[in-house]
Amino acid sequence: MDYFSRRLYRYGSFFLFSLFASWVPALQAQPVKVLASIKPIQLIAVDMLGDLAEVDVLLPPGSSPHHYSLKPSSISDIHDADLFIWGGEGLELFLTKTVNQLERPALALLEPSEHHEDEHSDEHSDEHANEHAKENEHEDGHEHDDDHDLMAEHEHHHDGDPHFWMTPELALAAADKIKDRLAVLYPQKAELFEKAYDDFATRLSETDQQLQQQLKRVAGEGFYVFHDAFGGFVEHYQLNQLGYFTVDPGRKPGARRLAEIREALETNKGRCVFVEPQFKAPVVDSLTRGLDIHVGRLDPLAIDIDAQRGGYLNYLHSLADSFTSCLSAE
Repeated sequence: MDYFSRRLYRYGSFFLFSLFASWVPALQAQPVKVLASIKPIQLIAVDMLGDLAEVDVLLPPGSSPHHYSLKPSSISDIHDADLFIWGGEGLELFLTKTVNQLERPALALLEPSEHHEDEHSDEHSDEHANEHAKENEHEDGHEHDDDHDLMAEHEHHHDGDPHFWMTPELALAAADKIKDRLAVLYPQKAELFEKAYDDFATRLSETDQQLQQQLKRVAGEGFYVFHDAFGGFVEHYQLNQLGYFTVDPGRKPGARRLAEIREALETNKGRCVFVEPQFKAPVVDSLTRGLDIHVGRLDPLAIDIDAQRGGYLNYLHSLADSFTSCLSAE
């Protein structure tokens, strides 16, 4: 190799090294592309990660994970994400086939051992409504063992309920799983993810304490919900849920259940009935007609909450405000 060639090789190598070195920080600075299956999971991820990730949501606003069919474009979005986060089969069975075909493993926030599919018949659901009210009486004051895995603890206290985002401590456990997975995928950002998680945990704890104080005022007031999705929130804040209309929002309540609820409302057992924006519930109007019962609104999918820093905390506040407003109304 002559002198000119050696110099050209040297400068060329230096140029390529400099170019590569300039790319590395740029690549590290790019936010991670995360796709969440439903809005509540998106809220948790965005609230924790902030600018560290671009977190989009799969299901359109108002769509229920209980009854949704994937479109081809949605399947492409799942494959294109750096990380796809979903609740798991117990909440989103329709995603199972697609998730199993991913090259990059998805993150299920509920493992198979932490839930089971609801196989209640309408009759069994009626029995469970009465049991649920009794459980609320017996479990008041029950202290949680901090040494237990939070997701497993959730299985023990509210077996079969996949709506983990209703409980602050389970939302924190979900955030921890997200943080750990991202740290494995992007070890150069692990410290940033850890700091983001710690900040989220602090803010969540402060919000939880505020809501504990707010909801104490209405803790003794009885109410019914349309769909059994709020058990985690109810149990955590020791609210007095008397029952629910249906386990599956796509299934009409049984006649016996409706008769029992109407009788309870007529005898002043219940101050409020909550409906959901995702489902039309004319049965609630007919059941409460002529009674001094307030009708409130609870949204298990947070369709009106902006996905931004503080979004999940805003969602918890919105649930608490809905309970407080309806249960304290004259």
